[in-house]
Amino acid sequence: MTTTTTIHVLLIEDDAVLGGALVQRLRLEGFAVTHAADGAQALAALRRERPDFVLSDIRLPDGSGEDLYRRALPYLGRTPIVFATAFADVGQAVRLVRAGADDYLTKPFDVDALVERIRALVPGETGEGPALGFGLSPATGRLAADLERLASRDAPVLLLGETGVGKEVAARLLHERSARANEPFVAVNCGAVPRELMESEFFGHERGAFTGASGAHAGWFEEADGGTLFLDEIGELDPRLQTALLRVLQDGHFRRLGARQDQRFRGRVVAATNADLGARIAEGSFREDLYYRLAVVELRVPPLRERPGEVLTLARGFVQQAAARQGLAAPTLAEDAEAALRAHDWPGNVRELRNRIERAMALSDGQALGAADLFPERALDEPGPADTLADARERAELAQIERALEQSGGRLAEAAQRLGISRTTLWKRRKKLLGEEGGAPD
Repeated sequence: MTTTTTIHVLLIEDDAVLGGALVQRLRLEGFAVTHAADGAQALAALRRERPDFVLSDIRLPDGSGEDLYRRALPYLGRTPIVFATAFADVGQAVRLVRAGADDYLTKPFDVDALVERIRALVPGETGEGPALGFGLSPATGRLAADLERLASRDAPVLLLGETGVGKEVAARLLHERSARANEPFVAVNCGAVPRELMESEFFGHERGAFTGASGAHAGWFEEADGGTLFLDEIGELDPRLQTALLRVLQDGHFRRLGARQDQRFRGRVVAATNADLGARIAEGSFREDLYYRLAVVELRVPPLRERPGEVLTLARGFVQQAAARQGLAAPTLAEDAEAALRAHDWPGNVRELRNRIERAMALSDGQALGAADLFPERALDEPGPADTLADARERAELAQIERALEQSGGRLAEAAQRLGISRTTLWKRRKKLLGEEGGAPD
């Protein structure tokens, strides 16, 4: 959830006219809105930044509402998700609510009622509690030692690892253990900043520097002065900003847009990426000289699947944090929950684990969290009685395909390998079972 008072809505709607009208209305109501036209765009938006509310059409060009829900759940946490459906798809909407979605709306719906629903469902508090660190198992013991050692040095550090492994946690640990601990820690997601605002956000601007600049604005370099500037998703940084960032790293100076004098940056830069920067350099989308400036020291944060001994410890910690925020007694983890946590592949890593705990805590009022609380989407794999043996066989096959896609983080080739079939066969078979049209992927 965002840390400001503005509610951020992710709208998933492929109808450009309806989507545009909803975006305009929601923005007039004071919401920040991200519009995704299909499931792939929606998942990319969820990976960049968790919204406060999700409204999704139940039929999308690249899949069904159930497919989207399965793949989005690792990123939702406490974020409410509501599906909009035509009357013919109400049955699917009901199944989604039974599997943990927050509500559904039947088209055409009253936008005034939607606005009220958004404000009612978005939770008021935003804190996630203190980060749970590394060194909980041998897999991250060396990483924890390296972070402690590097904290006292000012060398630039590049953190490598998949989305959700805890790269920002590592960066904060570097900051908190350093002499800069009492100075600001400013975290920037380079993949979430609109290109047209990048220069102003990084460097700030003076009043009148461009149309709409009604006052002076301090940029991130200025905000982090003396502290740590954490640049997440550095591989997504616009080439023009790469050049500007390189200049700051080389001479330690920057200038607000519209200003006449430079300012000195006294802080430390820590960058992170889940991208292959070597490949980006080879294709010309990332500067090699910037890479060498950022990667004086490289540290890899391992994915959660390589840290199985940490899963239950982290889960219990997240339960305690969520209970403390809500002023409740912490529930226990039931045996089937612990078994499910150990068996899951964690494509979304620690972030997914925290999000699942948060969502389960928000929706459950029992004294123990079970596997169904942590993995509610599995209810979608439990259909009612089939009419024929062929129907039952097709349902079981589809459930196996969807589970493989979930375990592979939506990566088609990896899911096909798990199932022992070709990527094209998987695509065609899934399309047929879902009753959808469309050719094989490129």
